[in-house]
This record gives sequence, C-alpha cells and structure tokens, in this order.
Amino acid sequence: MNDSIQILVVDDEQSIRWVLDQTLSRLGYSLHLAETADEAEKILQQVSIDIAFIDINLPDQSGLSFMENALMQFPSLLAIVITGQSTMYNTVSAMKIGAYDYLAKPFDIEDAESLVLKASEVVFSNRSMKKTNGIAKSEKSELLVGKSKAMHSLYKAIGRVAASDLTVLILGESGTGKELIARSIHQHSVRAHQPFIALNCAAIPSELLESELFGHEKGAFTGAAERKKGKLELADSGTLFLDEIGDMPLKLQSKLLRVLQEKSFERVGGHEIIMTDMRVIAATHRNLEKLIEEGLFRADLYYRLNVFSTYIPPLRERREDIPVLAEHFLRKGENELAVCSKRLAPDSLKELQRYHWPGNVRELENVIKSLMITNVTEIITPDTIPRNITERVPFIEEEELHLEDLVYNKIKPLVSTYIQQEGTELMDVIMPQLERPLLRLTLEETRWNQNRSSKILGINRNTLRKKIESLGLQKSETLET
Repeated sequence: MNDSIQILVVDDEQSIRWVLDQTLSRLGYSLHLAETADEAEKILQQVSIDIAFIDINLPDQSGLSFMENALMQFPSLLAIVITGQSTMYNTVSAMKIGAYDYLAKPFDIEDAESLVLKASEVVFSNRSMKKTNGIAKSEKSELLVGKSKAMHSLYKAIGRVAASDLTVLILGESGTGKELIARSIHQHSVRAHQPFIALNCAAIPSELLESELFGHEKGAFTGAAERKKGKLELADSGTLFLDEIGDMPLKLQSKLLRVLQEKSFERVGGHEIIMTDMRVIAATHRNLEKLIEEGLFRADLYYRLNVFSTYIPPLRERREDIPVLAEHFLRKGENELAVCSKRLAPDSLKELQRYHWPGNVRELENVIKSLMITNVTEIITPDTIPRNITERVPFIEEEELHLEDLVYNKIKPLVSTYIQQEGTELMDVIMPQLERPLLRLTLEETRWNQNRSSKILGINRNTLRKKIESLGLQKSETLET
C-alpha cells in the first residue's frame, strides 16, 4: 500500500537525503530526492507528491519561501519542515504558512518514520473521502454552488470560455466568489494540471507588489537576501489570477501590459529575459471604466484584460441560492470544524433569506461556521442567529411588498379615464412609462455598461439596445457629471 505514497526530500545535505531515502524506501514508499529548490520544483511539476520533507535552509532560496509557493500550487501537499536547533524560531513561521509538521536536527530516524506514518493516514483518508463522494473533489466545483438563473448563466459562461485561452475579466462585489470562478475556469481548461497562482493586488503594499509579481534578484533592494521567483514565473504554463486588479498602481499596470504583449519579463534587479506562457484571469469589485476616466487605470490594459468578461451578482440578488449555499457550508463545516451534523430550522433559514448580505457569500459562510460552533444541539434555531442579521431592516423585501400597491394607485386614475373615454392601446401608453425609469436607473447604476445592464434586467443585449432607442434614453441624461 505504501508504494502509492510519493515522498519528496529537499535538503542540500547528502547524508539527510541518503538516510531518509534508505529508510523510507525499505518501508515501501516512493522517494524523490532534490538538493535545491529548483530541482524540487521540477519534481513537483512531474510527479504527484503526497509528502515533502523540506530543509529550512536551501542553497538557492529559503525553504519557507519554497514551501509557501509549493503549497499555493499544490494545496493537498503535506509539508514537513526540517530545521536546525539554531533556527527553531522559524518553526512558528512554517506552521503559519501551512506546514503539516516539523523535524528538528539532529533527528532520530524513528521520529521521521512516525511522521510519515501519521501523514500517510491523512493522505489515505483524503483519498477515501474523495472516492466516497463519487469523484475526486477538486477546486473546480467546491464552492460554485447555486441553482439561480444567474448561477446557471455563470456556469454556461465558464463552460464557453474555459476551453479557450482567452484573457478573462471577472466583475462583482467583494465576497461573491470571484477567485472560485477563476479556479473553475482553470480546472476546466487544458492547463488544469499546471499551476494556478493567485495574487491579490489590494492585499500587498504597493512597494512590495512589483517584487511579488515579477520576483527579484539577490541584492535588488534592501532586504533582498536571495533570489525570489515571482508569480509570473510560478504561473508559467498555468494560470495567473490577479484579484482586485483595479487596485494595482499605474506604474505596475504599464509593466504588466508589456508582459501581456511580449510574453516576457525581467525580475526586479535582473537583466535576464524570462519567457512566460500563461493564461491571465483578472477580477475586481471596482468600476474600471470610471477609474479610467479618473486617470487611475490604463485604458489599454483594460482592453487587453476585458477580452471576455463575466459578472457574478451579489447574494441579495439571488436569494434562492441561500438555502443551497447554507446546506453546502453546513456539510463543509462538519469536516473543517470537526463538529457533529447540524441543520437549520425553517425559521432560521427564513431569517437568513431576509438579510441583505453586504459581505455576500463569504459573510454567509462565516455566519454558518459561527452557528455550527455556538449551537450545541443539532437544530440551529433563530434565537442563536446574530442580532445584526435578525434585527436589520431588509431593504429589498419591504420595497417589494409596496411596489405593486404604489403602481396600482398611480395608474388607477389613468385606467379609469381611458375606460370612460373608450380609449385604446393603453398598454402602449403605460408600459414605456414603467420601463423607462427601470432602464434609466439600471443604466445609471452600471454607468451605462449595457452588457452588465442586460444581465441584471434579464434581457438580451440587442433587446436592451432597441429599448434604449425606442424609449429615447440618452447617455448624457443618466451619467452624473
């Protein structure tokens, strides 16, 4: 059974590699040995590694840096850090990054064997769980949950664009799941077995963002103690996801545009031309067209990124997805939080559906996790739901309750007059007056993005264009100056 476990050992000490190779090979494990991070990275790209022993001090880069990049590309990898007594303080950093465990030098070989046995149980447990679920779970479907019309349209869009190599721009509010859409596109593409590298442009200080994206050479700036590969290099042959692209500084935007045009770049402080073959998917919650008008985003970069765009509506606009998402997060939480099975009482679900979810799907997941921990019983009752959810006025629902009455009262005199005067074609008189404010408001809110407006309204873009013309709507009327 052990021969199905693939183990990587990355250590510049030949004696360490030899001892682990001899010992673990005898136990039936398949060993792969590397002296440097570069050698190890090649192995990771060629072999499906389950467990990796990584020395904290490698000759070509930090073992922690290598491990962090490896875990980004291969989240299921179980990394065991090998550390010397003099660098034990790094153990805390390693565990924060995501190390499975650590091994302190000098170590007893029995300790290494024990760690591998324990890690192997995790590997086999994960594989067994995947088989029980019918298919090996992958990132492509884990959180893309929903049955609304909007989500079905999104699934179709992913299916259309995944098979191509087009650059994709994903639009939507924070917390709607833009990265999950990007991962789904990647996993359904021909690059599915290559790295998916994500970079949040808003989460990294602008002075460090260039180094994160392009990498740097040793001595390129103060603190650059060693060469570091950037996200562009790590994403070669795979997919680079640039989240919150609207927050990228202008100077870096021009450098990124050059990479997209020339398919090559240089590390910070370097002169070597590095060729890259990657697919780029970008996402933002900001209005890029408005940023262009304000001089904060390059128009040429926008057109380069906006080859294929898709929009994910906020959760408040697809409330029918809330029960499905809530159930999904309950089942997911059982494994992540190690708690017993929970379910929502019907009244609890109603409370969740009434709330307008400013934090979208991310906020819903966090609320479900909190409820699973705070509820000791199987049934999650309404009294345990946070007060900010149950006591906040649902701004959409109340409007929906009164809109029909308002329209009824407004048009009643007009209908009576038409009947008395035996008028005709009443629909032709009333419908434009109902459609015009609806279309004007939608176009104003989207700053006349007709593609997005047509999706929100649920009509064809050509239909929207014809209605704009027939209703006499003009851009100058709706856009604020």
